[in-house]
Amino acid sequence: MYYAYVITDEKALIEACIATADSLSEVVGVLTPQDNVPDTSLPQIWVIDRYISCPLDWQDAAPPYVLPQLNFSPEYLLALVFFKLDNHAVAFQYISENEPLFQHLTLMAHLQQTYGLTSLMTKVAESFPHNWAIVHHYGSIVPPVDFATVKNYYQQALINIEDAEIQAFTAKHYANLLMDVHQEAEAEALLARILNLKSISKKARYSVQSLLSQILMTKVSVPYDNVLMKQITRMQQDCIRFFEKIGWKVNAALLLIDASEVANMAQSYAESLKFINRAIQYFKSEEIPAFIGEALFRKATLLYTWSKNGSPQYYKSAINAFQDALKVFKKETYPQKFADIHHNLGVLYAEIPVADAEQAIWAAFSASSFQQALEYYDKTNFPYQYAMVCSNYAIALMNFPPAKLHDNYQKAADLFEEALHIRAADHYPFERALTLANQLELYWLTHNENEAAAQQKYQEMIDKAQEIRQLVTDNTLLEQANIHLEQLDKLKPVLNTY
Repeated sequence: MYYAYVITDEKALIEACIATADSLSEVVGVLTPQDNVPDTSLPQIWVIDRYISCPLDWQDAAPPYVLPQLNFSPEYLLALVFFKLDNHAVAFQYISENEPLFQHLTLMAHLQQTYGLTSLMTKVAESFPHNWAIVHHYGSIVPPVDFATVKNYYQQALINIEDAEIQAFTAKHYANLLMDVHQEAEAEALLARILNLKSISKKARYSVQSLLSQILMTKVSVPYDNVLMKQITRMQQDCIRFFEKIGWKVNAALLLIDASEVANMAQSYAESLKFINRAIQYFKSEEIPAFIGEALFRKATLLYTWSKNGSPQYYKSAINAFQDALKVFKKETYPQKFADIHHNLGVLYAEIPVADAEQAIWAAFSASSFQQALEYYDKTNFPYQYAMVCSNYAIALMNFPPAKLHDNYQKAADLFEEALHIRAADHYPFERALTLANQLELYWLTHNENEAAAQQKYQEMIDKAQEIRQLVTDNTLLEQANIHLEQLDKLKPVLNTY
């Protein structure tokens, strides 16, 4: 059930207004500033000194549009209450079309529903620089405006807005825009400047700091900078503690996912698992299925990484987490996520250490999952992903037990060729080199029908190993290529005896 709070210094007056609408009091709480005002994601409206205002939405629960302060009237109050409860049809019954509030709420409704916006409709936002930038950033403007124009609107807003809290609010969304176009350095400098402001609220400060930690995560790369990693971790933990303290479960959970990723990079797998499990608990308590599924996907990926790094007992836990994610990401509603999960399951089923008697069953599971992934990632629409699934499926086939109805090695060879057809040297040199290295491993496993076949395969292997050396500078792949060439050189005397 949707719920809203009205915080007021005239409780009896507001309760009387709420009572004029049938059953509205059941979903609206009326509190005074002296009461324990809840810090939740539930919509809030303030009525103080006969003025109506709405707090800034630091939780991103609605479009970040700032409503102007209004003189109190029962009609304005009820219009805002119903609008906050997402009952827009009733909200507009309380105000006439020629009133500014009607125009503001119409614009907000269009932003929320991503409807098209005309220049006439956006006119009401022009008087407040923040709203003007927000409308052009998040709105479906007809005709659309370019990035440089929206960026200029944000810069003008930051210059002209004197209120530090709103300036921080504007900066947060400007930083989001900059991140979308990979201008993270500029976004980082902007948010760092905002955090130096002394007069912003804790909600503003920790919301900005949370976003800054996400920006800093884009700077993390191998080899990891321990100073940067510790800085990010410290910022994340500060924000998580604050969000948990005030009951912002979703905000805390989203940051816990990031914290889990950082811990995973640092190979602190137990800590990473602890963070992701807390995130899942919060998403479940807030009943957000898509977020639950995403967190389960991250958990499964973590457990798989853990199992690959010396803890094979977590293979089954990873499989279970992926299967739980499939309960959310069904084929009909989330086809791409469904395919991604099955791609991962195909790899896991092939790698999980099991008894010899069980290998055929797990191989069947693996093949089925890879085929599910290839149903979505076809060659025409998703060539890059298609090649990736083909390559991983081929690697899995190399480790399958012998099949009765087909040759696993031949099927793997065909899949590697499919991958190489897409992974051209000029577009995907690293991916091509990786596929060639795996293909060379397959060649060592296959038998030669005759002398001509042996000579042909020998030359193909030489060519592929040498191609790897031309494609990449990666030390691991170069070492693999050199080992193959050394082994092939040792075979040369044997081949010469044919």
